Amino acid sequence: MSRPMVHTRRPGLRGVWLMVLAGWLALGIFGGLAIQKEYEQAVVERGDRLLETADYALESRKAELARIARILALDERVRDLLSRAKAMVALEGGGGGGEEAAQLRRDLAHAVTPIATELIHGEDRVLQFHLGPDAISFLRVHAPDRFGDELASLRPLLANVYRRGEGAIGFEIGRVYSGFRAVEPVWAPNPAGSSRVVGTVEVGTGIAPIDSYLSSSRHARAALLLPAELAEENMWAEVRDKRDIAPVGSGEYYLDGPAVDHPGLSAALGLIDATPSARWQFAANGAHWVAVSRPVPVVGQDDGKAARVVAVESITNLHATMESRLVTLATAVIVAIALTTLALWLLSRWQRTRWMVVVDQAEAERDALFELSPQPLELTDMQGRSLLTNEAFRRTFGPRDADEPLGWESRGLTGLQLEAFERAIAHGERWNGALKLPALHGGAGWFRVQVVPIRDESGGPGRLWWFFQDVDRERRAAAVAQAERDRLDAFLAASPAVIYTYLADMPDRLEYVSANIEEILGYTPDALIDGPDWWEQTLHPADRDRALAEADFSQWSNDSKRSRYRLLRPDGSALWVTDHARLLRDESGRPERVVGALIDSRETVALEAKVAESERLYRSIVEGVEEAIFLVRVEPDGVFRYLASNPSHERATGLARETLAGATPEEMLSPENARHVEAQYRQCLEAGHAIRYRETLDLPAGRTEWRTTLTPIRDETGRFSLIAGVAARIDPDD
Repeated sequence: MSRPMVHTRRPGLRGVWLMVLAGWLALGIFGGLAIQKEYEQAVVERGDRLLETADYALESRKAELARIARILALDERVRDLLSRAKAMVALEGGGGGGEEAAQLRRDLAHAVTPIATELIHGEDRVLQFHLGPDAISFLRVHAPDRFGDELASLRPLLANVYRRGEGAIGFEIGRVYSGFRAVEPVWAPNPAGSSRVVGTVEVGTGIAPIDSYLSSSRHARAALLLPAELAEENMWAEVRDKRDIAPVGSGEYYLDGPAVDHPGLSAALGLIDATPSARWQFAANGAHWVAVSRPVPVVGQDDGKAARVVAVESITNLHATMESRLVTLATAVIVAIALTTLALWLLSRWQRTRWMVVVDQAEAERDALFELSPQPLELTDMQGRSLLTNEAFRRTFGPRDADEPLGWESRGLTGLQLEAFERAIAHGERWNGALKLPALHGGAGWFRVQVVPIRDESGGPGRLWWFFQDVDRERRAAAVAQAERDRLDAFLAASPAVIYTYLADMPDRLEYVSANIEEILGYTPDALIDGPDWWEQTLHPADRDRALAEADFSQWSNDSKRSRYRLLRPDGSALWVTDHARLLRDESGRPERVVGALIDSRETVALEAKVAESERLYRSIVEGVEEAIFLVRVEPDGVFRYLASNPSHERATGLARETLAGATPEEMLSPENARHVEAQYRQCLEAGHAIRYRETLDLPAGRTEWRTTLTPIRDETGRFSLIAGVAARIDPDD
């Protein structure tokens, strides 16, 4: 039937190519890791330099504040005016003093105006003088009319200076401003000849000069963060509102200082948590940044949370350099792989060896067969003898018979078609045509056929590949698919439920809706699929908000929902529907589409209303009658347990309904009465019908005689599971 294959094994260069490829890829990976490591190190160094610059700006500004404060404290005019001011304030009744003290205040303001102007232009924001250990503010260059308050409880720096008699510097949070403050005592001689502290001079600054220095020296920006608890406790609420001192990040810190107008600094503040890192990097607004955080202890809050200076600098240039180097490396690796591949291919052509495969001719042909196995395939020689066939061919035509006659006529080739076929294969060209061939399943069918010649070692046609495509099967499959769709549509149209689907990312447009929606709701499927927001527009106004909230599948339990609401028909009438829907997800777990069913629930709603009305009627009867009614459950083990009772029973017996529910007779009655009533319950069960009797019981309401009726009730299995009791009190005169 088939001739043996010639096994001529030829060496290939695949192993060499794979090793070279692995080497270049390894070089690229390690090179990329090295570039990434260098980038990370550069970011660390940039952050360290930024932190050092911020520290230098902070410490140098604090030293400048201390220098200015000492200059003012040693100024003769300041010493003279404060000496007289302290005495004048005391003479004029304390506080801010009277007119004479006000004149001294104006003289002091005039004396320090040049220095104050220099400080303001230098971006310092506090210059003030205090009298005495109570820290009475005597002069503030900014808004002096607002302050005369005693700040001793809020200003530990001032208390330390008066207590020790020497200058101090630190960070404080005031009523209006927070910042770094330098305080120096003002010494003046007293009448006895010795010196005394007549007041203090204070110079302070915020984050502005530090931010300005970072901006000019490193193109960086800085912000000052206050602990949230201290900011809320120390600063006036109206001041926080006026200056937009608001929480940042997780809310553990408040931003102090001017509004942030820098994209990198704004993004960094949004990442601040309860314990900010000393250094971190991030990307925001299309750029890359490095941020540093430095703690600033608050004077008098040794055990509390420190304030923080946060600075941000752009590292976009570093990131761009890293990306450029990675692109260069990747390009170099790709070029090297391409050049290596080209060199090995040229070498294989020169040595006349196989390039990438190391298999014989028969193995190559079998691999091709398996790769194309869904399509019937056959390999023949140039005389038409079958050499190889695949499984799809055998399922379609059956196995080739060894006695099958040779010649192309047996394959359905005749006339002009045969001439074109022979001319094509003689020139080593492909041939395409349509042939009517007998199929294994019976009958003959049309096949689209392609014949591809394979050259032998001499260069001429040696074998033929035959590719068959069943045209009749395509038509039959299309007809079967259409019939299945028609049956599905007919089934859905006959269903009492309207089936619908929509894509999860387009909830306002239906993907499919069954045809029976026109019969149930009065809308055609085409009108609903083409029109957006149909469902939302047809919701009853009283149900719209609830139905829209229930349609949010992100809130569904187990990816499903059951909702009931009303939809408006085209004529304006309302229809109650029950909406059952399920969310379908793709292979990665992302929401894909929603499949649902709308069921006409008019009868269900009406039935539920009747049941509710019946239950209300039953309760009104049971709870309104004068007879005592109670219900006893019979457990499978024979134990009796009270289920419920009406208000008349509670009033007549003195047994609270809440306590009675779920209790046994032994738990609610005396042992003698419990044995009596249990005997009556068993007699009722044994009789299998209602029994009536008189009894006398000792109950919390007193000794009472009753006329009692017990009725056994069966469950769905036929077992007596409940006993209904009705008891009427018997008056002694009856």
